[in-house]
Formats: sequence, C-alpha cells, structure tokens
Amino acid sequence: MYRIAYIDDEPNVVRQFQANMDDDFDVIDIELKENIEEMIEEIIDSRVSAVVIDYNLNSSHATIHYNGVHLLRHLLNRMKDFPAYILTSHEAEAEGTLLDPDLIRDKKFVSEQRAWFVHKLKTKIESHDKQMELYRKELASLAARFSELTSREEERLIELDDILEKNSNGYKALPSDVKKLSNDARLDRLINLSEQLIEELRNADGK
Repeated sequence: MYRIAYIDDEPNVVRQFQANMDDDFDVIDIELKENIEEMIEEIIDSRVSAVVIDYNLNSSHATIHYNGVHLLRHLLNRMKDFPAYILTSHEAEAEGTLLDPDLIRDKKFVSEQRAWFVHKLKTKIESHDKQMELYRKELASLAARFSELTSREEERLIELDDILEKNSNGYKALPSDVKKLSNDARLDRLINLSEQLIEELRNADGK
C-alpha cells in the first residue's frame, strides 16, 4: 500500500479523504507551515510516494499566504515529475494558473469516480518509481566504467546525479555548478556511489 500525503487546511476534510482512500493508500496528514520552503522540506522528509493538495489552503488559516498550486510548483521544482494532484471545488480558477491541467481534479469528480482516481494515482506512482529505477541503473552503468567515460557521458552522469538528488529522498549531491569531475572529493563520492548502486542492483537481480 503506497504512503501518500493529503494536504488541506481543514482537518475534517483530511479525515474524509483518509476514510475514502483507506482501502488503497496509507494517507498521512502534513500540517501546514507558514513558510512554503519549510513546507516543501516537510513533504520531502515525509518520504511519501505522492501528494494530493487542496487548492485553497487558507480558508481557515489566515497566516498561510500560498495556495495548492504555489506549493505544488515549488515541490516540482525540487522533485521533477513527482506524482501529485491538486483537488479543488474551483477547477476553472485553478486551471487559470497555467499549471498542467492534468494535475488538477474537481473534488466532486474524484469522490464520484474514486476507482478512476485511485488507478490514475497508482499509475503515476508506479511510472515514477520505474523511471527512477532506470535512472539508477543508467548511472550505475556509467559509473562502473568511470575511467573510460567520454565528456558527453560524464555530463550525462552528472545530469543523472542531479535528477536522482531531486527525486529521491535521502539522496544527497552537490549543486550542479560545483560538480567538477576533476575534483578529487567529487570523484571519490561518485566512485563510492557507483559501488553502492552496483551492489544494490546485484542484490535486487539475485532475488
């Protein structure tokens, strides 16, 4: 059962969503924070597989000065393509924010078409997980022949490191502008990372 977060400023709405999705998801509540960056860190630290966010986040919290779209945009800047939906009773207003319309769903529709929503969210999660696994395998393959890489392959390795750092909880990396392959500390980090990834993949294939 996937662990997801539902973010809303009204506790009773959170409980309703939890009860409605209880058979398919482990739904946790993440308390809103006034600072949007602190909220992003809270979501990342929660290690959930997806987030569902209410569009209006300040109906009962006057100190919250961002809405669900703002929050999701910040999150996707950190974790590109992370599985997520915005739920709203004001679909036209939310769609006017220029956020991908596929990420916005009407609350009533979700309630009435529960099976569809569950299927779509699970599909998003599974697709994202598979893509991250492909990235990890590609990075491990490049790192395994580290000394033989072309300059283009070195750039790809750094790109993959960036992607995984932004999309994987607990994966730490240096900022792109300081990722220099000539740096000994950077080389050591990549070598250690490659050994870890290769071992993980070997263990997974052996199961």
